[in-house]
Amino acid sequence: MKSDRLLAITLYLINRKKATAREMADYFEVSVRTIQRDMESLSLAGIPVWADRGKEGGYRMMDTYMISRQFFDPGELSALSALVRRLNILLNRPELKATEQKLLSLLNANSSKKKHDPLIMDFTPWGMDKPMLARIQALHRAVEENSAVRLCYTAPSGNMSDRTVEPVSLVLRGAAWYIHAFCRLRSGMRLFKVSRIMKHDVLLQRFDPGRHPPYKDEASTDNRPTTLFVLRFLPTAQGRITDYCTPDHLHPMPDGTIMGFFPFPEDEWVYSWILSFGPMAEVLEPPHARERIQEMIRAMARAYR
Repeated sequence: MKSDRLLAITLYLINRKKATAREMADYFEVSVRTIQRDMESLSLAGIPVWADRGKEGGYRMMDTYMISRQFFDPGELSALSALVRRLNILLNRPELKATEQKLLSLLNANSSKKKHDPLIMDFTPWGMDKPMLARIQALHRAVEENSAVRLCYTAPSGNMSDRTVEPVSLVLRGAAWYIHAFCRLRSGMRLFKVSRIMKHDVLLQRFDPGRHPPYKDEASTDNRPTTLFVLRFLPTAQGRITDYCTPDHLHPMPDGTIMGFFPFPEDEWVYSWILSFGPMAEVLEPPHARERIQEMIRAMARAYR
């Protein structure tokens, strides 16, 4: 709808300060002429849109223009408030407390307060203790203050190393927290899992975060080669399997067992995941993975003699 697009264009200009008609046409998937008509509609509605001509020209919004709270309905404000509130519980930052109060003040004072929040976002990982919580908060402060951090870090292989990093983002990915940082040892950007940080020291050294590339979601761009794992599960494993895959990976068999077909990158996580099912899962393919699981089980048996 045109009204929805006009609101979206308004927000687009507020967030980006300036944009050409071509940029907005590409972004909103309409023609340049449609954008020009939308600009005329915004001006007629009293929205302070300016057009700068010339090589560096484009449309821009008056710097002092603000969105009225009428642009957000109570449901939207409630969702934003819930998000900020849970982040504040985790990070305990003054600016988050202030943001939460501002959002609450925008909520309709006449709306009835529900006993239960319709949306809860809990960012606290399972098993988080006070030292882990303090570490996440300290790393977040380091990100905000552009402070270098010295880490004692454990790799998935178990090897420990000392790293000095320049953290630019705190990242929640899946069920785990990471810091996206420039590693001085490796001279490149890395993701460091917070739970693998054994010790950290925030240094007095400051760095320029503008020198480093921003974080990119690599969930859809994982180019690692995959191996097709074929597993047979007992019926009792049904509940746990669906935590990690979609039903189209699973095929029920007449005897009640479940066949699973998983194209996974072959790393330590895969073998740990398979072993976590205990006797409820059996690797059928590939043969070398079956042999490796057998070797790991024998090693575990020797450890428990």
